[in-house]
Amino acid sequence: MTQSPALLRFGMIGCGALGLVHAQRLSAIPGVQVAALSDPNPPAMDHVRKELASETTIPQFTDYEEMLRTVELDAVCISSPNRLHVEQLLASVERGLHVLCEKPLSLFPPEVTQVVNTTQRTGKTVAIAYQSRYRWDARILKKALQSGRWGRITSASIFSTEDWITPNVGTWRHDPARCPGGFFADANGHQLDLLFWATGMAATDVHAQIEQRGTPIPIATWGDARLIPHGASGSGEHHGAPLLSFNFVGDARHWHEEITIHTERADFVMRDTHLLWSDGTTGLTVFPEAAMVAEGMPDLPDTAFVWALQNQEPVLSPPESVWPVLNFTREALAVAGYGLPEFC
Repeated sequence: MTQSPALLRFGMIGCGALGLVHAQRLSAIPGVQVAALSDPNPPAMDHVRKELASETTIPQFTDYEEMLRTVELDAVCISSPNRLHVEQLLASVERGLHVLCEKPLSLFPPEVTQVVNTTQRTGKTVAIAYQSRYRWDARILKKALQSGRWGRITSASIFSTEDWITPNVGTWRHDPARCPGGFFADANGHQLDLLFWATGMAATDVHAQIEQRGTPIPIATWGDARLIPHGASGSGEHHGAPLLSFNFVGDARHWHEEITIHTERADFVMRDTHLLWSDGTTGLTVFPEAAMVAEGMPDLPDTAFVWALQNQEPVLSPPESVWPVLNFTREALAVAGYGLPEFC
């Protein structure tokens, strides 16, 4: 007889919009229980509890540390304001818990190094919710690009639009202290991470401009960079390296993303999560492998995180994987003249 996996008890740190999404996803997974909620705002916790319609009482805590001390948990999901991620993640791991943490982890290298070292020391599983990595189309793109079949990458571009003003006025997302780097450092990490992860590249020679467009944070960011293999030296001239152009528009009226990667023998386009391609014989069409039935790992960070815990498998987005996006974001903000809050 096959033994059922042990119940995984999750504590939710942060019960805003994303906290609710994660709580709903986790509670829908067999063998998972949302066992506690934490948020400084009690009405936010009440809303999550009501939406889950749990048959059991879910303890609520305005202090996440009290939740960690008093509730028996196996893991936590962190969906709090960005600047709190590292503090809460470290506290959770030190309590012996696994952690699924919303991105960005941090914009400060010493904090990322501390998280990586602590994760390795404790042996806990920590995943950053870079959701693009888990999509079937994205995994197919990575496989195609790194197969060598289509030749080397010659150039790439990212165009992303979203309304990051209307729903966020007056919230922590428009507070530079709690959301340093604004729309660019928060939302655009998804597209950048997908590009860097799928290609195995990182960016150097970054040129960028930023406009705040009536907000306290970066809302529009555009520019160019060069792509070099991840781990290669970023110093020196890279005129022959593939060019990356990017345009992130945070005052649009709709969500749209388009990542185009040109190789020697084909073009690949990730358009609104769907993988298209052309080898020059026809126009853009669905990449054949992307049309196949998805197999293996689930395609959401929540379900994939639980799957990794239950099967004792590594996650696709451990803390050390954030470096390419972190380095690019810091360099773009610096050259555009946008200062980050002091590291503390």
